[in-house]
Amino acid sequence: MPEARKPARKQARAVDGRVRVVIESVSPAVDGGRFAAKRVIGDRVVVEADCFTDGHDAVAALVLYRREDETAWREGPMSFLGNDRWRGSFRAEALGRYRYTVTAWVDQFLSWLHDLERRVDPEDIKVAALVGAELIDGAAKRAAGADGKQLADWAMRLRAGGKPDALKTLGLDEALGDLAKRYPDRSLALTHPVEYP
Repeated sequence: MPEARKPARKQARAVDGRVRVVIESVSPAVDGGRFAAKRVIGDRVVVEADCFTDGHDAVAALVLYRREDETAWREGPMSFLGNDRWRGSFRAEALGRYRYTVTAWVDQFLSWLHDLERRVDPEDIKVAALVGAELIDGAAKRAAGADGKQLADWAMRLRAGGKPDALKTLGLDEALGDLAKRYPDRSLALTHPVEYP
């Protein structure tokens, strides 16, 4: 049986300390990935992993998967289950071997949203709005077309200032937040070093 191998995907390096996420206990993993987990065509392959970081920043995670004869990875969202555990899945659509792994990162935008929700001091809200505008500008640059323009406009309105309550309401706009979440900064993402068969 072939052994699990490292993903061919580029990943951020933890050497400089900026990659703060940890990925552990990926499952299913038969003998640590040495043997293939088996499914039949049409089955959903449920993948779980512990993904966490130091402190209280928000983590985001994806399951990466591909057929063994493919070079490009496909991605599927992972949901937080609690106690650092995440779950995602993909469907075995055709006969043959698949490979999968997990990637995760500290999501600065999600961390900012969580922090802004708790802010009550007017000056803190004004400063948080400026921080959020920078993060949203980054998302606007990663987005294209109308999405990028809408995000850039949101950042500009946060920078324009105003009453703290209005700024907080603008920063917590759910529809705009959902749009920004589609363009996360994954530059410091870590991909688990094992591809599981």
